[in-house]
Amino acid sequence: MVKRGTPLPKKLKCDAIVEALLELRFESQLLPDIFIGRFADRENWQGWAQNLLPAYNLPPQLRTIDPNVQYLPTIELVHNDGTRVLRIGPSVVSYHRKAPYVGWEKFKPELEQATAALFESAKDAVIKRLGLRYMNSLRPNLHGIAGLTDLDVKMTVSEDSITKAANLNFTMQFDKQSACTVRIATPEFVMGVLPADTSVYIDVDVYTNEGFATKDKKDVDEWVEFAHAQEKTEFFHLFTQSTIDKLREE
Repeated sequence: MVKRGTPLPKKLKCDAIVEALLELRFESQLLPDIFIGRFADRENWQGWAQNLLPAYNLPPQLRTIDPNVQYLPTIELVHNDGTRVLRIGPSVVSYHRKAPYVGWEKFKPELEQATAALFESAKDAVIKRLGLRYMNSLRPNLHGIAGLTDLDVKMTVSEDSITKAANLNFTMQFDKQSACTVRIATPEFVMGVLPADTSVYIDVDVYTNEGFATKDKKDVDEWVEFAHAQEKTEFFHLFTQSTIDKLREE
């Protein structure tokens, strides 16, 4: 078991990250079409392909009465190499980095750029929720993880160990402002495309609690830095020390 407070690796020799993203949910008095137009037309993502998403055709009235669709993005911008994606809706912006992951030193400035674009496009925006999420594919040949038993995780029901197939979700509260939900699943429980030899999927989602609100970009940037540190801690806490020692990049 890796004790909390133990120095963590800067990164693994072979990254497990298949997608990382920051989602910002907000409120603004600006008309949705004006906000989306301003945000999508910024120079930062000129030349990115624009695609309409299924929520584009939802009636605006439905968004105001159904919280399940209120924060769905309506369009996406995709970089020509497919590794960067921006999703935009009347009350949401999310920035996605797909594999190969570029590292925090490069990813962080991209998130700050997206956050700045939101506040510049809707100057009255109030951020109501932040979420930093990392999705990981563990593989036997790259990470030495052939299944659940290779993690520092034990699941039992009436003293019977669950070792073959599982979908475990648990939540940890950091403070009044933030929490984290961790999902550990074998591939048969995961929707979407994973590398063919995935043995275990790990999804770490750090987010703000209900009641959070800020109009300050600095608050957002500081929270993202905090969330990244927490995400990294929760991810590595699932590994044995011997596994980390083998996978640590020198």
